[in-house]
Formats: sequence, structure tokens, C-alpha cells
Amino acid sequence: MTQTDKPRTIRIVASIVSLFIPAAAVIVSFAIWRDALPPEIASHWSGTGPADGVMSVAQFLTVALTMSGGAAVIGSAISVWPGVSATGRRFALLIAGIIAGAGAQTWLVSTALTLQTGDPYEVVLGPWVVLGLVSVAYGLVPFYLAPKPPVVTRDVHTRIEFAPGEDGAWSRTITANLFVWVAVVLAVVGVALYGSALMNGEVSEALLGVVVLAITIVIVLAFSRFRVTADWRGLRVVSSIFRLPLKRIPLDNIDTIETGELLPGEWGGWGYRVMPGRSALILRKGPGLIVTTRNQKQFALTLDEPTVPAALLATLRDNRRETSA
Repeated sequence: MTQTDKPRTIRIVASIVSLFIPAAAVIVSFAIWRDALPPEIASHWSGTGPADGVMSVAQFLTVALTMSGGAAVIGSAISVWPGVSATGRRFALLIAGIIAGAGAQTWLVSTALTLQTGDPYEVVLGPWVVLGLVSVAYGLVPFYLAPKPPVVTRDVHTRIEFAPGEDGAWSRTITANLFVWVAVVLAVVGVALYGSALMNGEVSEALLGVVVLAITIVIVLAFSRFRVTADWRGLRVVSSIFRLPLKRIPLDNIDTIETGELLPGEWGGWGYRVMPGRSALILRKGPGLIVTTRNQKQFALTLDEPTVPAALLATLRDNRRETSA
């Protein structure tokens, strides 16, 4: 094993170990609570009120261990399988962690509340239902512990010749019809849902929904028209409607610039997408600009003619480096 492989191996082992923590929590809690457990444990709620379903301790423990332990075993096996890519490993660990966390949370919350109440049919879930949503976030633990996939980039070769003391800038305003239509659809849905209530004077009943919908429409419209600028400051993407900065990458932070065919499926779908280590503003399938920063994070943007801003940013970056050297 080389020195380079050691940190990677350590991170893989740490991510696998983290998968088994939820199962370990189930086993340890059972060992602690075993003598005090009633024959049955609350297992199902139709709402936040009293439980309407129960399971025997053995059944519930089996379900919890199957979810938490089974997910850990399967996730670990996939992550060490020969030929699995770093991206595939992280995805497997994420899904396994989500299932394992949910399994442990179900056991811990239901059992603790049953012990506290005494009667499983009297257990009220109440605010503890939030933990059911939070528990899925446990998948992020093994996901972030696992080594990141290597970022392979290729800097553009084209440069722009400037006269001594001359500089350059590029800017373009882009209209994203996708977001315009989404805003229109949301507005129509809002009228259908809350129009009659507002006309009948039932403002308080519809107020929350109208406010949430209005905020959503404003956010969508912020992406409907934006201005892309490449100059001595770096790359900037700003909403033309609300003047909100959507993305700023300083020139000194740019490592590589490349152009290529952008596919929505490779960048998380249509629209503004944020993923671990990368983000993108994808409006369609087609040519675009990809900027990789010094900390190996990437930003992609669909553009009709990305070669000009790419060459300009590469030239300005090189000139800045030569000046600083």
C-alpha cells in the first residue's frame, strides 16, 4: 500500500464502521432495557396521536436489526466490491446509511416512549415524529467519510491575446423559459387552490399557503433571467430580475476551465442543482462551461458559445498567476 492509498483506505474503513453504529445502538439499548420491556411495543401511528398498532418485542427487534444491520452489511459489501467506482461507493453508503439510521430511530423512539408510558396503545408520538425525518440524514455520515471520486479536468487550450496593459470582459444575459413556465404553472395552481377562499373573505385560512406559494414563485423567477459575466473578478452569475448573486467564483480560486456537452442527468437534472462537491445551472442539454476551483469543486453552466468566456477566464487567470509569481 502506497502513502497515497493509506488515507483513502482509512476513510473507506471509517465509512463502513459508521454504517454499523445504528445496529450497535439497537443491540446496546436492547441489552439495557431488556428486563424492563413490556411484551409489546408501539409500532404504528396514523398521526401524532396514540399508537394504533403494536409488535412483540421479538418482532420489533428483528425488524430494527434487519433494517439497520442488513443495510450495513449490504452497504459494506457493495463499497468493497472490486471495480466499484468512488461515486458508486458513496451512493451505496448513502442509501445504506439512510436505511440503517431509520431502522435504529424507529426502535429507539418507539421503545423509549413505550417504556415511559407503560401501555403501548397509549404512546403518543407527538414531536418525536420529527426524528423520523432527521434520521435519514444519518446516511450523510458514511457518505462524507468515504473518499471523494477524483475530479478529472482538462483546461482549455485557447487563449486571448491582449495588448500590453489591455484587459477583457465578457457578459451575456440569458432567459430561462423553463423557470418562466414553472412560475406560470405555480401561479395557476395558486389561483385554483386559494382563489375561492380569498374571494369569500377566508384570508386567514389561505394566508399561509399563499405566502409560501408567493415566496416559491419569487425564487423561481429569480432564475428566469440572469446575467453571466467573465472578467478580472472571475465568473459571476447574477439574477437580472432581483440582482441576487447566484454564483461567484473569484479569478484567484479558479483551477481549470473547460467546455463540453452538458447532460442534465450527469448534473442532477434541470434547473439549479447543488450536489456534494459540485453545482450547476442546467437549462437544457447542450454546450456549456465547467469551472473547477482550487478545492476541486465544480460549477457547470449551459451556454450557447462557452468557448469565448472559457478562453477569457483562462487568459485572465494565467496573467494573474504570472503577475503574482
